[in-house]
Amino acid sequence: MPEQQKRMASIIDVIQRANQIAASTELDALLDQLLDLLIEITGAEAGTLYLYEEASHELVFTVVKGNEASQKLIGMRINADRGVAGLTLRQGQPLFIANVVDDPHWDRVVGELAGMELRTMYCVPLMLRGVAVGVVQLFNLSNDTCDDPDEIALIDLICNRLVTEVEKARLLTEARQRERRQHALIEIISRLTTTLNRDDLLNRIMEYARELLNIEAASIWLYDEIQNELVLYLATGDRRSEVEAKRIPAGQGIIGHVVATGETVVVNDVHHDQRFYRQFDTESGFVTRSILCVPLRAPKIDVGGQLGILEGRIIGGAQALNPRQGRTFNAEDISLFESLAGQAATIIRLAQLYTDVETLSTRIIDAITGAIDLKDPYTRGHSQRVSDFSVSIAQELGLDHAMIYRVRIASKLHDVGKIRIPDRILKKRGTLTEAEFRQMRQHPLYGVEFLKDNGLLELELLRDAWQALAQHHERLDGGGYPYGLKDDQISLIGRIVAVADVFDAITSHRTYRPARSVEEALAILQRIAGRELDEECVAALLRARSQGAILTQDERTMMARLTPTSPDGNP
Repeated sequence: MPEQQKRMASIIDVIQRANQIAASTELDALLDQLLDLLIEITGAEAGTLYLYEEASHELVFTVVKGNEASQKLIGMRINADRGVAGLTLRQGQPLFIANVVDDPHWDRVVGELAGMELRTMYCVPLMLRGVAVGVVQLFNLSNDTCDDPDEIALIDLICNRLVTEVEKARLLTEARQRERRQHALIEIISRLTTTLNRDDLLNRIMEYARELLNIEAASIWLYDEIQNELVLYLATGDRRSEVEAKRIPAGQGIIGHVVATGETVVVNDVHHDQRFYRQFDTESGFVTRSILCVPLRAPKIDVGGQLGILEGRIIGGAQALNPRQGRTFNAEDISLFESLAGQAATIIRLAQLYTDVETLSTRIIDAITGAIDLKDPYTRGHSQRVSDFSVSIAQELGLDHAMIYRVRIASKLHDVGKIRIPDRILKKRGTLTEAEFRQMRQHPLYGVEFLKDNGLLELELLRDAWQALAQHHERLDGGGYPYGLKDDQISLIGRIVAVADVFDAITSHRTYRPARSVEEALAILQRIAGRELDEECVAALLRARSQGAILTQDERTMMARLTPTSPDGNP
């Protein structure tokens, strides 16, 4: 075959390979194959491919072919006016350098990092309709290559053919990244509607931040008004265990400035910023290079009802640390992190509201049951013990968390009806008369009426509570009160509280008799299991007792005496 035909066939083969490369929509694969092809057809020993970022006016080492040491260049950024690559980009024309190390435009710092002996270089700008996309550099190729017009034309042809595909792939990559970021926000919002597990949600948000911003670490700081300090509540990334719960004085550091002013701050080199709190890195071992810090601004919330509107306020700050591959934070990073921080602040505010309401309701219930126990000093602590025993039984039965929570509340309220029982009956030391006993037997009904009259039965959390109040004295054989229910007529929660109530009644001191031993109590429960009390609930109590989960009145008193207290009276 004549030489001309061979050359033409070679060019056609190269063009076909370029077309195959162009079919790739994955940016990394496309760039890698493009540089491989250019190195092959020029006979070069090494090469680099930069992508140009207009927003920061930087060239980013994206693909590097050469020795192993050269791979450390990947991700490195240089100013787009710097070195031979910068000159080529400004001129918009290819540039051949016959002696790289002696060229005044050669960036010796980068050359030393590459760890290669460089002789010649051919530098080609990647331009699309006059706009810079990147730069290709080919090293240690023959002088003859750049003297051959056909070779130069082929290089230009390949670059022009593939630069469009490079830009398409880059735009597609950026679109996918934006899509992932949008999906992350949607997923966080959707989870917010189904859970108030604050730590789970916040961890997820910060992990999203770390992934989507491609950073080394992210953290949330909360303002402690009492101590006037910022507390590192949550951290993701390296050394998270070493940094959590650390504190810094309010107003200190970049985070302190952000919390105090409500400003978003970006510092791409913290060591040139006097606000940087260096002591934190010293104590934690984490090395901070750059930081994006935004305020956690809890939104204004219309709670409704008499509480009305809770005004928005800054409750802390969030930090994104050290973008990978040497890049700097850009406007899109800032916008995304501000959105994520906004979601985090909302979650923290809602979770705190929920915690406050739960604490208030729990303390009100404790106050009610405490008032019941105060009516009869000999049964003090009975409601709490029955609640603890009932929860242990429910756990042994494998009930879910929602049901266990209802068991906890309902069992604590099981004797609330005793509020209506006269003290002369509750505190009577002798045997009750028939009339007094009939009135005492009404306390389950009084309890249900108490919940109903106060609108408490309408609450979701107390949905099953009436069963514990009404049925804890019912018995499987129909011999209980107040309704004389039998077998399946008695609810599971009623059966659980009945077993817990009987056990505590036997093992607690009463005005008319001393407490009986645990062994006696368990023997009685086993004897009436299946006839009066639910057999599975009795077995569950026995298992819980064997594991140390159930302690009697006397055992609790003894433990309290043995527990050392601090000068302020706290354990």
